[in-house]
Amino acid sequence: MSHQNKTEAEEELVFIKSIMDASQRVVADNGSGFILWGLLILFAGIGTFILEQYRLDQYIGWLYLSVVIIGWFYMVFINRNSKQCVIGNPITRRIINSIWIAVLVSMTILGFLGGAAGIIDLNHMTGVMYAVLGSAYFLQGVITGKTWVRNLAFGWWLGAMVLFFITGVPAAILAAGMLIGLQIVPGIIFNSQWKAQFAKD
Repeated sequence: MSHQNKTEAEEELVFIKSIMDASQRVVADNGSGFILWGLLILFAGIGTFILEQYRLDQYIGWLYLSVVIIGWFYMVFINRNSKQCVIGNPITRRIINSIWIAVLVSMTILGFLGGAAGIIDLNHMTGVMYAVLGSAYFLQGVITGKTWVRNLAFGWWLGAMVLFFITGVPAAILAAGMLIGLQIVPGIIFNSQWKAQFAKD
């Protein structure tokens, strides 16, 4: 390898490393979206249980539709226009945002069309949703270099596998516990880190 080629290769490596470093410094979200979606789905789960107890199953679909509309309204009109994603590489932030949008669209399609068409058993719909959700955590963790975020994906995937085999109250308790431990609590941690970063700056 000539001296010029060697120099060019070293410069390319430095450039790649700088992109990776910028990606790993990114603060992609202040956690509000994680917390909101976690609380909304938790509310929907509790509401579903109550409606089932009073044999008002016909309203469950409307409950979830309302929850999804509120979540998407937040994503499109509030979260997108806020200044919460201001640290790090803008390209990396765009990639992470795109991953979450793709996952949420997929979950919306699976939840409503998959359920309405009878392709997905409604008793195990939560397992399907959580399996998809795990992918977003895994990708965000890898891109940002946050191992603990990546490892949350294994919790989602393991829980999803269990949910494929259980129903009723045990499934509801597990699903709620996962939402709190793997969605709402990480959102609170993201928010804490975000505040600490801005306090430092």
